[in-house]
Amino acid sequence: PRSKGETNVHKTTAVFRYFGEIVTKDENMEEHGVCHVDACIVRITTRIERDVDGDGSGCAGQPEILLNNKEVMKGEKLKALKYTETYQVEEHVRILGYNQGGEGLLGPGEHLNRTADFSVGQVLRDHEVDEEGRQKMRSGYKPLKEIVVRLPSIGGHSGGPCVNDQGDVIGILCRADRVDKQRCYLVPVSEWMPLLEKSKKRD
Repeated sequence: PRSKGETNVHKTTAVFRYFGEIVTKDENMEEHGVCHVDACIVRITTRIERDVDGDGSGCAGQPEILLNNKEVMKGEKLKALKYTETYQVEEHVRILGYNQGGEGLLGPGEHLNRTADFSVGQVLRDHEVDEEGRQKMRSGYKPLKEIVVRLPSIGGHSGGPCVNDQGDVIGILCRADRVDKQRCYLVPVSEWMPLLEKSKKRD
């Protein structure tokens, strides 16, 4: 997002503006040392006095404005993406993010790309992982259910929303295939919806 009155920054260029805290996450991470849902719910807590660009080094030491209730947050005029648990095989989708793969950097000495882009592909299938399949996974992330999509994986898009042609989020990007670089896996809305509902009960 841009600061009010700012004209020299493209509308798809991000700035550093908020601090937040993790409200809910997969409880299995602490209880069993594994993660079944590669997602968490973050609550915005404060806004720094002045937007920061570049690599974010100017955030430290700035005064912070407390955003501790819904009425105050309304003044930020943040736009929420819609989401849906419905999707179809071969449906066209886009993953939104900030490419950190070494392309499109803003300029010499600027190592963080803050310009939004997207990759285009389609839904391939559901991927439900049984216990045997989870045991074969080498990392601590052992999903129960994922959406497999056909599109190029790009560094910096991890955690980005995957939207359909209507702009509704069907999942968030969690990992790329180790062998096929044109195949990625999403955390479906149905998997992280319980985290969102749990966070609302804490408000």
